[in-house]
Amino acid sequence: MKYFEFDKHEYWALVAAETLEKAYEVYAEEVACDSVEQVKVEGEPKEKLKLDAHEMYVLAIRKEDKETSLVEITEDFMKLKNTTVLITSELA
Repeated sequence: MKYFEFDKHEYWALVAAETLEKAYEVYAEEVACDSVEQVKVEGEPKEKLKLDAHEMYVLAIRKEDKETSLVEITEDFMKLKNTTVLITSELA
């Protein structure tokens, strides 16, 4: 799995996807934009290392839920495939 940070788009998002093309599709379907082409026009996402994506995920979960164990958070992270990992509700 690869991880892509969409930081030039209407909404910031971290997407887990097998390919860049799939990441564009996930962003268009789950986050914002009317089409994959529109997502591409807004800019290419940054590919993140798995370790960095995991750290971002852990920090976001721990901010809201201090009770869930690191093992459980990591297991949940590892299950994320071709989907949005994190998203902000604020406009970029």
